[in-house]
Parts: sequence; structure tokens; C-alpha cells
Amino acid sequence: MRTPNLMALAFAASSTCLSSAGAQNPDSVRGPEVGARVRVFAPELRTDRYVGRIKSIDASVMVLDTGEVRNVLGMDTGPVLVDQFRRVTIRLSTIEAIEVSGGRTARTAVVRGALFGALVGGLLFGLGAMPEINPDANDFIRGVPLGLAVGAVGGAVIGFGIGGERWVPARVPR
Repeated sequence: MRTPNLMALAFAASSTCLSSAGAQNPDSVRGPEVGARVRVFAPELRTDRYVGRIKSIDASVMVLDTGEVRNVLGMDTGPVLVDQFRRVTIRLSTIEAIEVSGGRTARTAVVRGALFGALVGGLLFGLGAMPEINPDANDFIRGVPLGLAVGAVGGAVIGFGIGGERWVPARVPR
């Protein structure tokens, strides 16, 4: 009697995953619009990606405003540039890939921060638990668990503050 219920639950979970995966396809099919925040890869012009907001787009060129100031942990990430340096004109024929911002995300930054913080916290608390005279591995190991916990929480909080951006592939306008 339990098997059909588990199978029904598995089917419902898989159909939910498929429907949520299908919900992302419209973003990848449509092209970017004016005002959208994008990441553009044009290797003929520059090896790294242009990141900015589309100011205008026509049949041959796209104009990006790359001078948008963002806050990370309450601090500005860069200077405000003069208009002639912050506006970039890119020929559509040079664009190989384009991605549209899907909004702010903190998931990977929180996980990465928690892992890094746990390692650093475990090391520091382990070293701090060792006495000056006759230290051994047991003294180090006694301090590690508390350091892992404290470091993971601290790293996760910092990772959340830093955050990141989720990028969704889009059709290159031609």
C-alpha cells in the first residue's frame, strides 16, 4: 500500500521540477529589451564580459550603460564614470552570447562563505585551543568543532551580504 503513495509523490515532485524548468525557457527564447541588465560576451572587442543596462538597441548596434553603481555590504562597488566612458556601443555581429539578469541571488555566495568560514574558523579555534607548553593534536581537535560552527555562521552571513546575480541565457538579437 505504501508503494503507490511513494510513486505518486515522486511523480508529483518530478512534474513540479519539470514545470519550473520549463518556466525558464521563455527568458532564453526572447531577446533582451531596452532597460534590461545584461552580460554580453563579444570576444572580438574584449576578453571579459560587458555588464550593463541596455540603453538602446537597433538592427546593427546595442548601446550599454556600464556605469551602474551597485552596493555590496553597504559599500559602492565602483566609481561613477563620465558618460563617454560608461556608454559602450557594441555591434550585434560581434556578440557571441548574451545573458539577462534574473535578479539577485545569494545561494552560492552563502554556501561558499559558510564553507570558507568553517575552514578558517576551525583552523583558528583549533590553534587557539592549543596550550603554549606541550601542545598535541588532541588539543587542536578539541577547538575545531566550535570553530567550524562559528566560522560557518559568520561566513554565511558575509556571503549573504555579498550575494551575486543570477544570469539567464537569452537569444542574441540579429
